Amino acid sequence: MRLRSRHALIHAATLAIAALVSSCDDDDPKHDKHRVTAQNENASSEAWLQPGSPLTPAQWLASRNLATPRSIDDPEVKRLAARLDQANKLYRESERMIANRTVQLEAMLHDNGIREPASGILDDLTRIAGEVGQTEGFGAVSQHYFNLRSSNMDRRQALSTLEARYGRRKSRTPTRPLSTSAEYETTHDN
Repeated sequence: MRLRSRHALIHAATLAIAALVSSCDDDDPKHDKHRVTAQNENASSEAWLQPGSPLTPAQWLASRNLATPRSIDDPEVKRLAARLDQANKLYRESERMIANRTVQLEAMLHDNGIREPASGILDDLTRIAGEVGQTEGFGAVSQHYFNLRSSNMDRRQALSTLEARYGRRKSRTPTRPLSTSAEYETTHDN
């Protein structure tokens, strides 16, 4: 019976992520980095960062559960902005979508009794990613992380597994140093 409920939970999580994917269209994946601090105090307590929000994705992540949003000049906002920019380049998904997925993953893990802050999840999943174009989308990697953690893997084991699959590729064959142009011309004469 417990196995069935775990499968149902994983299926529900997959459907939730699929729904989020379909709702994450952005007209501009970079958002305005110079946006003024939002006056709308409710924006930082929203469950999702909506398109057109007065907050940048980094402000929203750093300000969740605060009475007022942090300024774009706040050190944590700047740190998260740099991390979201890096994740955007690696995963080729908008910063808003990545921020929303990170918060969703935090909540899904919390529902399974696993406490990991969204900022730490973002740091970890960005750190393990390979080069641009080599890694799956952020949503797929997030789902894989959730599945690993839900199967009782600890954080370190799950990240190690993800890094082995999605991390930087290591050459399996020894590489020779590049030959000089004289060597090339000698060996490749017609």
